[in-house]
Amino acid sequence: MFHRVLPYKDVIDNMLKSNSDSIQLMLSTGEWQQLQHVKDFLKAFFDATVKLSCSYTPSAHELLQHLFAISKVYRDIRELENRDETLAPIVKAMTTKFLKYWDDVPLVTIIVNCLDPHWKVKYTVKMMQKYKENLGLQAHNEEGRVNYALETMFNLYNSRINVARPASTRSSAGSGSHHGLLDDLRDEDDLDENASMNELKSYNLGMVEKHPVDILDYWKRHSSASPTLAMMARDIFAVPVSTVPSESCFSSANRILTDKRSKLGPNVFEKLVCMKDWIDAENRTQHFVPGETSSCVETQGSGTATEAESDDEEYDPKDTELWYLRNNY
Repeated sequence: MFHRVLPYKDVIDNMLKSNSDSIQLMLSTGEWQQLQHVKDFLKAFFDATVKLSCSYTPSAHELLQHLFAISKVYRDIRELENRDETLAPIVKAMTTKFLKYWDDVPLVTIIVNCLDPHWKVKYTVKMMQKYKENLGLQAHNEEGRVNYALETMFNLYNSRINVARPASTRSSAGSGSHHGLLDDLRDEDDLDENASMNELKSYNLGMVEKHPVDILDYWKRHSSASPTLAMMARDIFAVPVSTVPSESCFSSANRILTDKRSKLGPNVFEKLVCMKDWIDAENRTQHFVPGETSSCVETQGSGTATEAESDDEEYDPKDTELWYLRNNY
């Protein structure tokens, strides 16, 4: 609501000035500034909710960035309250609630941000330090904590790769070569822990990506040069941050099992729920709510179109939404 009102600040003031009975309703400059700060504060939560609730693109690597954006808004509001204490009780209560859950950011959230080629370890550590600073918390050796967690997970995944790799190496090296033993020893030397760590070091020391990239495509292209990190990225990016997509599937069941269709058997009901979710997933309309203009909660720049399209013509979500309630079904 605020983002629609603020652009018309001058119009609203002039309208109230024109009526002597309404002039007492005019907002002062300070009150308009308060509304602007409240809008910016709520926008950080709205953007995080929309972006992290998407189901068609990875969102795990963006969680830490949205937490930082929220912490920055908390800091800005707190600095504002040094001059005006109108919002102090609200901001204090929300900050306390936020710190209850995000005082100590989970290590997996930090690791997945390190696997974002735009951030890597260097800028992830800097963001964590500023995150703590924004919330008034003490930063205790964030760089060592991040590096230890990332190296621990890297060594775990690297051991899984090395279990299968020597067998194929020996079979290929020993066929038709009288230097089979020497090749095996060299391969074992290449696969020791110190050599494998070069993969992690070369990734962190490399240039960060300065332009938007499809993060799944990035690790697919770098899977040969960084097989261990690519395996880590494949597993971690598959984990959704929010439970909204799965919950929306169950909530859609309320629109299937209605008063007029209350005697559906469990097998038929399960098939209807699954079939509708699969069709909506194919058409990218899983988050479409009847009566709203937006078909899903995907955001621009995520690498995925926000409007479902067919090969021949533009797709209208209303054509298939509530298909199970039609008379010809």
